[in-house]
Amino acid sequence: MKVRRTGTAIVVLPCLVLLGISALAGCGPDEGAELGSDQLTGVWQGTGGGTVRFGTDGRFEMSGIPRDAVVFSFSDPPPGDGRLSGGGEWELAGGDGTSGTIELGFDAGGSFADDSEATVLQVKEAGDRPVLYFDTDADEAYGYEVRRVTSG
Repeated sequence: MKVRRTGTAIVVLPCLVLLGISALAGCGPDEGAELGSDQLTGVWQGTGGGTVRFGTDGRFEMSGIPRDAVVFSFSDPPPGDGRLSGGGEWELAGGDGTSGTIELGFDAGGSFADDSEATVLQVKEAGDRPVLYFDTDADEAYGYEVRRVTSG
């Protein structure tokens, strides 16, 4: 049996490699994704029951967020069973009406002994089904994700 070699393999292989790279790129954060205040307000939920509620008044409440999912400067570990709760004020970074970063400033209460803690949420995906994540590594765009379950 004779096997004929053609140029098909030369064309198909690079195409498959490019498709694979494109698919992997689609798995990461949506580069430049931003949300406005009206898109942010409502209830967001993560795996294991972690919840963040953003109010139209610039206030937020969170509960059940895994302690290791958020980077803080706690001098002592926060109280609790490995889950954080608390609230405070939120704002979009940059002040342009939309942003890919949401800044959270915590009040004293819940897991927070005082009002010195702050963190950020990043926008992973915008659009009809937005996703936010607590950024735990400045070099890698990933962290504990929350998805909007109710708006307003």
